[in-house]
Amino acid sequence: MIKMLRIDERLIHGQVAVVWSKVLKISHILVANDAVMNNETQQMTMKMAVPDNIKFICRNIKDSLSILSDPRASKLEMFVVVQNFKDAREIAEKLEDQIDLINVGNYGLLPVNQHDKSQKKIAAAVQVDEDDLIDIKAIAKLKPEFKAQLTPDAQDKNFKKIYGGD
Repeated sequence: MIKMLRIDERLIHGQVAVVWSKVLKISHILVANDAVMNNETQQMTMKMAVPDNIKFICRNIKDSLSILSDPRASKLEMFVVVQNFKDAREIAEKLEDQIDLINVGNYGLLPVNQHDKSQKKIAAAVQVDEDDLIDIKAIAKLKPEFKAQLTPDAQDKNFKKIYGGD
C-alpha cells in the first residue's frame, strides 16, 4: 500500500524523512527518480536523513513501478517520493488503486523544475508551467486524494477539486 506519493523537488529532507514518515507511520521510503540512480553521493545523503526504523529504497521510475506492482509491496506501508509531476503521473496512472494520497510539497522553486519562465504560483511553495498543469489535471482525474500540503500541520489545498477531480 502506498500511503502517500509525494511530489517534492528536494526529494528526501527533514519534512519528508522525519515529519511525514512519522505521521504516516510508514515502514519504507521509496525514492523514484532516474537521475538519482546515477548519483551515489545524493543517494547516500538521502539515506542518512531517513530514520533507522524505516527502510530506504532508491530506484529509477521503471524499477520503482516493478517493485510497487509486486503483490508483496501491498503488505508494506510505503511512502513514495518523486521529483516532478511527470513521474508522479506515470506512477499514479499505473497504480492508482494502491495510492491513498498524492501530495505536493515543494515544486518549481529550484532550477531542476524551472522549465518555463511563465511559471505561476498555484500553492505555497508550488510554481508550475503549462506542461506541469497538463500532468496535474491528469492526476486530478485519478482516484487518490490529491492536494498540496507542505507539512502535516499546514493548511492543504485540494488539487483534485481545483483541477478536474471530484
